[in-house]
Amino acid sequence: MASGYVSYVGPGVFLGLLALRMVRNMRGRPLKPNKLWIRPVFLVVILALAMLHPPALTSLNLAIFAACAVVGAGLGYVLASHQTLSIDTATGTITSKTSVVGMALFLGLLALRYAARQTFGGDPMGPHSDSVLLYTDAGLIFVVAMVAAQAWETWRRAMALLQGQGGNSVPAQAGNQAE
Repeated sequence: MASGYVSYVGPGVFLGLLALRMVRNMRGRPLKPNKLWIRPVFLVVILALAMLHPPALTSLNLAIFAACAVVGAGLGYVLASHQTLSIDTATGTITSKTSVVGMALFLGLLALRYAARQTFGGDPMGPHSDSVLLYTDAGLIFVVAMVAAQAWETWRRAMALLQGQGGNSVPAQAGNQAE
């Protein structure tokens, strides 16, 4: 009976560490624009590992994946454009509050995918596993695209702020307007 729970220890620890990171990021923290690429790359690696056994790749599935990537990138751009960035002119430090929506969605979909794989016995030929894996993989692609676009837009706005194009702060939606 206890041996059945052992398979949940690794993913549980992983999800716990990511949840701890999310809680820490809810406070305003210094933003390091040159390190914004780390989280999207980390999520791409996790996505690649999660998709080692993808559902059958049909043209419809690939279209669903592409649509999720486009919509995710669009949402990431919108989320980042509503973020307020501020700069301490004496030190040049940029401060930002990180949105946890993307990471929470990613964690939820990753947990759902893991639970689905456990429910269907990890059998890629199971009766419902292809459709479940398709939708959870599409969700993961959505989140990775969202986080990558959010990082790019945040980096772009932070660079403009550092170059003095935005005054002392870039409030929500003002980051995309010419001043």
